[in-house]
Amino acid sequence: MKQTYYPAEHFQAKAWANGTTTELVKFPFDSDFLKRDFIFRISTATVEAEESTFSDFSGLTRILMVLEGSITLIHEGRYQKHLNPYDQDTFDGSWSTLSIGKVRDFNVMFNKQARGELRAFQLQSEQTETVSISQKRIILFVHTGEFSIGEQLLETGSVYDIEACKWTSIQLTCIESGTILCIQVEVF
Repeated sequence: MKQTYYPAEHFQAKAWANGTTTELVKFPFDSDFLKRDFIFRISTATVEAEESTFSDFSGLTRILMVLEGSITLIHEGRYQKHLNPYDQDTFDGSWSTLSIGKVRDFNVMFNKQARGELRAFQLQSEQTETVSISQKRIILFVHTGEFSIGEQLLETGSVYDIEACKWTSIQLTCIESGTILCIQVEVF
């Protein structure tokens, strides 16, 4: 089991057409986002235009969760869905998708060699949450607040990546009220 902690300062935002994006974790490590040769990728992004057309990510499944603001996703010819903070939508990356609203969001993308799930836990100071583990790769992202897992302190904006996880559950302890996201990924 390999555990890696990345403080918020580790990450750099990069500009894209309608805002910024910050890559948090990708697998394999040496994959290239522009070549789209990753098996999975986790990132945050800002959408600073009132209307935005999503890039084509054919061959990928996308999970999008709103962190701040609200957005309406319009999947042309399929459905539309309004998302408020911590709401999420899972959809095919090849779909023609338009968004309305300015947000900061959280993105999980994976190809057919993986599957993933995303959950948000909003906790108050001194509250604990036991999270069942069903996959071998667990990534925790602290959106707000401060948390701990055992002796490991997790601060706002940090990522805790647990590879080849052997645990069946983890206990999150909230030190300062906030929200932590838990991503479980399985690579086939």
